[in-house]
Amino acid sequence: MSSGGSVTVRHSKTRQPSCELVVAGEGETRQAVEGSWQAFERWGIVPAWERRRVISKVLGLLQERFPLLAEALHADAAVSDILVAADQRSATNLTDGAADTAINLDGWIPPTTDGALALVTRQPYGPVLSIPAFNYPLTLALRSIVYPLACGNTVILKSSILIPQLHNALARLFADAGLPDGALQIINFSEEDVAQRVEQLIADPLVRMVNFTGSTDLGRKLAAKCGEHLKPSVMELGGKSPATVLPSADLKLAANNILFGGIFNSGQVCMSTERILVHESVASDFEKELVIAAKELEGRDGFELVRPNAVEEIEAHIDEAIQAGAKLVYPSHPSPTSPASVHSTSCRPVILSNIPSHVFLATTESFAPVLSLQTFSNPSQALSLANGISTGLSSSIFGSLDEALPLAQRIEAGAVHINGMTIHDQHGLPFGGIKDSGWGRFNGRGAVEAFTWTRNVVWNGNGHLLPLQAL
Repeated sequence: MSSGGSVTVRHSKTRQPSCELVVAGEGETRQAVEGSWQAFERWGIVPAWERRRVISKVLGLLQERFPLLAEALHADAAVSDILVAADQRSATNLTDGAADTAINLDGWIPPTTDGALALVTRQPYGPVLSIPAFNYPLTLALRSIVYPLACGNTVILKSSILIPQLHNALARLFADAGLPDGALQIINFSEEDVAQRVEQLIADPLVRMVNFTGSTDLGRKLAAKCGEHLKPSVMELGGKSPATVLPSADLKLAANNILFGGIFNSGQVCMSTERILVHESVASDFEKELVIAAKELEGRDGFELVRPNAVEEIEAHIDEAIQAGAKLVYPSHPSPTSPASVHSTSCRPVILSNIPSHVFLATTESFAPVLSLQTFSNPSQALSLANGISTGLSSSIFGSLDEALPLAQRIEAGAVHINGMTIHDQHGLPFGGIKDSGWGRFNGRGAVEAFTWTRNVVWNGNGHLLPLQAL
């Protein structure tokens, strides 16, 4: 029996018990770290092609077990079929890419001033603490596992209390793929104990690195702990992604992509479109197209928010904005709660305009299907609005390439999508943000740079004597 005991997990919508979760206490947490370090001493020297073989086997088993993994996810949370399907495609791409990452940890031979032979090699850190978010369940969990493993690290994954059955099901998948015992540790914590246990993990000298995907507020606290203990980290934090609509834009395309990017997974995506910046010359026509697109969604039960009390929180923020002078563009009344359901987890899209700059929704991620409209008169003003908040994860621009590209080169975001929605991720593109959206990158080359360190090995031939008398 774990010293941490167990907790009852409840389904995000029904609030009925979904599972009894064994949680780790201080002793079990320490054992997980020690087990991860012992596994690293073996996995860290496994040839790259063997690491590639194991991750490729993970990919095959992953695809075979998609139905079981979806069942595990649905057991804990209300998620849409479109999310599950998109999540599975994304997870497939990233896992496939991570297998290739394992054989692309290339070093280099730089020229030297004294003619010595210098080799720069990449080395794994050791045990990596991975803390994925719940909202893109399979993708976020797998990328926090497969990229560190591909680079020769071992992983301690802290499961999410919102979707523990999915996260814990991954342990068997990796074991069946041939990953050595201990190289992946999945650990559960109670909500009461999680802060103390995570701090224990970050402070442990055997945990050599941390990667976290989640809110800016929590990321700031974890980053401070990493700094206190001099731990390198990858922080993929929140966003408030802008979509800029230029005069040359296809307004129907822009409305479609922006709305999809704003309400996919009920707005519970760090890359969700939340701010729409529209040139004043097309603002009226674009707003009409956006409302037409939104009306296509009417008649359904709404969109589920997974976090407890999320609907009540977003209702309060919408009320605050309207009381401060924001205009409700869609729907015709201010409550986001679905008219087809009285359940507190159901939410429907809301579009506002002219949100005053001092209210929550003007600058802070809503993590709900809420979008805001704002107009601009020239490219300089568009840039000022797009870059005028503290986060910088993703963005999009709709319009002709000659208009969009100069803006794209000056937008402060880790990604800019021209004539596409803000939600986009694939193995070949480094993924991460700047400013309050964090640092470090997942995927491909970005993952290699994030999850390895460089060692210089310099051969000085037969050596030479140094002038001791000159000291």
